[in-house]
Amino acid sequence: MNFPKKPVKLSFNALKRCTLILAASGFLGISTQAQATFRDGAGTAEFQYLSTLIYARPAGLAGAYTSLAQGIDAIGTNPAGLSKADPGRTLSGTFRYHMLEVASGNVTYGFPGAGSRAYAFSAAYINDGRIAGVDENNSPTGLEHMPVSFNPSFTVGQKISDNIRLGATAKGVSEYLGDYEGSQLAIGWGVDAGLLYQPNVKNVGFGLALLNLGRKERGHSVDGRTGGLLPVSLNGGFFYSPLDVPKAKVAVDLQLPLQDVPMLSGGVEYAYTPALTLRMGSRIDMTEANYLFNKASAQDAGELDGGNALKFAGGFTFQTDGLALDYAVQYWYGLSFVHAMTVRYALL
Repeated sequence: MNFPKKPVKLSFNALKRCTLILAASGFLGISTQAQATFRDGAGTAEFQYLSTLIYARPAGLAGAYTSLAQGIDAIGTNPAGLSKADPGRTLSGTFRYHMLEVASGNVTYGFPGAGSRAYAFSAAYINDGRIAGVDENNSPTGLEHMPVSFNPSFTVGQKISDNIRLGATAKGVSEYLGDYEGSQLAIGWGVDAGLLYQPNVKNVGFGLALLNLGRKERGHSVDGRTGGLLPVSLNGGFFYSPLDVPKAKVAVDLQLPLQDVPMLSGGVEYAYTPALTLRMGSRIDMTEANYLFNKASAQDAGELDGGNALKFAGGFTFQTDGLALDYAVQYWYGLSFVHAMTVRYALL
């Protein structure tokens, strides 16, 4: 197939139609039986915190990052994007915080390999804050527990051609729920795989990622459950940069979690100056999409039962020679605001 040599030009109305077609195909095209399958499996995944958006840039886009993944921020979203890292070694640190004392973050070290490969080591953690302990009768024990998680990983990304990039991540997962009788460190493993496809036109790109394919090998308690699946998800997306607004990128992601309902994320990035990039995004799930579709088509939508908690995200990147700062804020329904910050430094 021969690709056009000129950039793809879409009007604003055409872009809206493309987005609506993707949404309709991903949500309304799923059969009733498939929807029931997603709902029946909801909430059954082990180590569900693995689906948390830790890095600030994808967090500021509400997860619409599968096609935009670039550098070490691509880890956990689309490992193929690691191959788009700047030459040289990079060190980054991320911190994510909620006022309920729930905090998470990671430290990542990326470095170039032979040929067109790039590698990265990363170690992520989550501290779920203090939780009051209760007994089997739901009565307070007077003790407090502080669940914590630790997840090391190794990622490799490679540029296969000018059009295709591939990547993979191998990760270990662990979680300790607290000092209660019979408690122990739960452990498991997982892998991510990703692909980026860049047509000969440069203002359109596509991404595909399979995340958290793995299982739990040791339970949280001595007689706890093992063998459960991680929160597996198949994500696909595209970005488009309008010719009349070349500094902007619009990204759309369709996320298909194995144990939850599908979700649609959308985000916009705008390079205000070479040093400052602004972004924002939002996310809805299939329950909300069906509700809004019925309401827009003058059908009896009824009451909204469920929906995605992440309602809005926004943030910015400020960068100078060798140093970059990403910041993101998210509004979660029922949880208020969550903040994330990533600092990247290019080592000599």
